[in-house]
Amino acid sequence: MITGEKPGEPGRKEEAMEFKDFERKMMAMLREKFGDSVEISVQEILKVNGITRRGILLKQEGERFNPVLYLDGAYERYQAGETVEDVLGQMLEDNDSQIREMETAWDFQPEQFRDYSHVKEHLRFRLVNYGKNTELLRDMPYVRWNDLAVIFYYEIGDGQAQVQISNRHLTLWEKTVETLYQDAMENMKNSVPDEMLPLGGLIRRKAPLWMGEEPSIHVLTNSTGRHGAAAMLYSGKIRELAESTGTDLVILPSSLHEVLLVPDREEMRQTYRETVGVVNRTVLEPEEVLSDNIYRYNREKDAVELLEAA
Repeated sequence: MITGEKPGEPGRKEEAMEFKDFERKMMAMLREKFGDSVEISVQEILKVNGITRRGILLKQEGERFNPVLYLDGAYERYQAGETVEDVLGQMLEDNDSQIREMETAWDFQPEQFRDYSHVKEHLRFRLVNYGKNTELLRDMPYVRWNDLAVIFYYEIGDGQAQVQISNRHLTLWEKTVETLYQDAMENMKNSVPDEMLPLGGLIRRKAPLWMGEEPSIHVLTNSTGRHGAAAMLYSGKIRELAESTGTDLVILPSSLHEVLLVPDREEMRQTYRETVGVVNRTVLEPEEVLSDNIYRYNREKDAVELLEAA
C-alpha cells in the first residue's frame, strides 16, 4: 500500500509557483519518494457536469485501489501559505487512510464483479443533468428522466466509495438497462429510503437553537443525504404531501443531494426558477448542480414533470 509519510523536510518559504510549476514539483517529489515501485501519471479526470479535475494517478502493482491526488485543491492550499511538502504529505496521508477504510469495508473480490447475481445486491442510482453530461454518458448505461439522466453505480461498504457502471459492464453481464433500473430501484427503496421533513425541521436538526419562523417548504432527500435528489423517482411522500395540502407541488432542485417542495402557485414559478439559477451559480459547487429547471408533481397524473419556462 502507498504510505502517507511526508516526503522530505519542511521547506523554507519560497516564491509562489504557477500551477504548472507546482504540478511539476509534485511529480518530481513523488518520483523521488516512490522510485520505480509506483507508476505515476497526470490525468484529466472527467467529473459530473462536464467538470474536469487534474490529478496525479498512483498505480502500484498488486493494489486494488489506486489513489488520485487532485491538484486543484492542493494548489489552493499552497497558495494559501502551506508548503508543497506539507500539502503533498497531507494528501498522501488522507488517501492512505481512505484506502484502508475501503479495504476494511470491501470484502468484494474483483472476480466477483463478473457475477451479476452478486453485483445486483449493491446496485444504486443517482440523477445527473442530461445536457451537461453528454460526454460522460457516452460510456455508461442511463435512463432519461425529464431533463435529467439516471446513472448506476456499485456501492462499496457504507458508501465510502463507488464503482461507476459502464457499458462494458452491461456487455459483460449480458443485461439490459431496464434490468439495471429495476434492480437498482428495488435496492433504493429498501436500502436508501426517502426522507422528507419541513425545512424548519432540517434547520433545527442542523442548528438546534434556531428560533425563527418555520418556512412552509419541505425537503426531500434520502436516508444517507447523498445523491438524495434521486428520491424523486420512488418517493411516495410527494403524493402524501400533495394530498395533505390539496395542491400540486413545485419541486426545486436545490442540489444533487436534495430537492425542495412548495405548493404550486403559477405566479411564483418564475421566481422559483430564478432562485434555483442564483443558488446554482453562487452557492453550489459546479459538480453539485442538478438543473436550472423546476418541476411539478401533478396529482392527477401522479407524476413529476418538467415545468418549461413560459
